Amino acid sequence: MRIISKLFFVSNFVISRITRKQIWKKVRQKIGNIPHLSIDWDDLTDRFIEPVIWVVDHFSDSLGKIFVSLVWLLIMFVVGVAYWIGLSFYWNISAKLTIALVIFGHWILLNVVFHYYMALITPPGLPPDAEQIPHIKARCKKCQSVKPERTHHCSICRTCILRMDHHCPWLNNCVGHFNHRYFFLFMAYVVLGMIFLFIFGAPVIVHELSISDASEPIGYPVFHNGSHLLPVKQVEDVTPPRSRSLRRAVSVTVAILCAGILAALGALVGWHARLISRGETSIENLTNKDDREAKRLEGSTFVNPYDYGSYENWRIFLGLSEGRTWRCVFFPSVHPPRGDGISWCFKNDLTHVCYK
Repeated sequence: MRIISKLFFVSNFVISRITRKQIWKKVRQKIGNIPHLSIDWDDLTDRFIEPVIWVVDHFSDSLGKIFVSLVWLLIMFVVGVAYWIGLSFYWNISAKLTIALVIFGHWILLNVVFHYYMALITPPGLPPDAEQIPHIKARCKKCQSVKPERTHHCSICRTCILRMDHHCPWLNNCVGHFNHRYFFLFMAYVVLGMIFLFIFGAPVIVHELSISDASEPIGYPVFHNGSHLLPVKQVEDVTPPRSRSLRRAVSVTVAILCAGILAALGALVGWHARLISRGETSIENLTNKDDREAKRLEGSTFVNPYDYGSYENWRIFLGLSEGRTWRCVFFPSVHPPRGDGISWCFKNDLTHVCYK
C-alpha cells in the first residue's frame, strides 16, 4: 500500500507545466490569505519544484517505461493469483458458477488489456502543418506549431497535443483527442475488475485465513505391524505437507493492492466522469474555474462553449455516431472519436459537419 501511494505521489508531478503552475498558484493564493504570514511563495515553490522538473524533463521517458512495465506486471500478478487460488476454490464449490465467473472475469480482462494497449500505442493527436489549416493563426510560443482550439503544449512530449487532457506516466504518453476514450475506459474496467475481485475474492481470503498450518498433517508416516506402530522411512513418493503461509501472504498482498488501486482509480474515474459530463478536459477545468469565478464576481454566469449537455457530451466522448451503439463501449472497438480535434462545434450548433 505504501509503495502504491509513493508511486501515485511521484506520478502527480509528471503532468504538464501549465497544470503545475496553476495548481501552485492556487495553493499560494489560499495560504497567502493567512494573516501575519509573510512568505516569498515564488522563491519557495521554485526551489522545491525545480529539482522535480529537472528529474521529469531528463528521465521522464525512462520513468514512463518503468511505470508501464509495472502496470503489465501487476495485471499478470493479479490474474495469476486469481487462477492459482481463486479458480480451485470455486471449482470445488460449483463448476457452473466457476465457468460463469471465468467468462465474466475474462470479459473484464479483455477490455482492460485492450484499452490499455490502445491507449499506449494510439497517438494523442498532433496539430497538422500550418499549410493544411491556414485559417488558424494561433501559434505555440514553445514549439512554434499551429495551435487550434483546445490544444496545449506538453513539456514532457515537447510538442502540442490536440485537446490535451494531461500527460500520464502510467501510459508514457499524453492523453489527448484520439486516445482519451481508451484511457478512460481502461480505468473504468480496472475499477470494475477490482470490485469483481473484492466481491468474489472475499470468500477465498476468508477461507485461506481460516485454515491454519496446524490443521494440516504433521509428523511422519507410520504403519501398524499387528501389535505396534512403526515409522516408515521417507521415500520419494511421500509428499511433505504443503504450507498455506505462502497462499495466505499472496492473498493478503493482492487484497491490499486491489484496495489501493480501487481507491485511487475509483476517485480518478469519478473525477474524469464529472469532467466528461461537463465537456471539459483536466486542463480546461482549471482554466474554467478562474473564468467561472470572474463571471460570478461580475454577476453573470460562465458558459462552457463545448458543453452540449451531459448525454450528448458522453456520446461525443465515446464516439457514438455513424450508427455506432453502446456495444462499442462494452466490447473492444477501435473506432475514432468524433471530429478531427481541430475544428469544434459550439453549443446549439450540433448540425455542423464535425459532429455528424
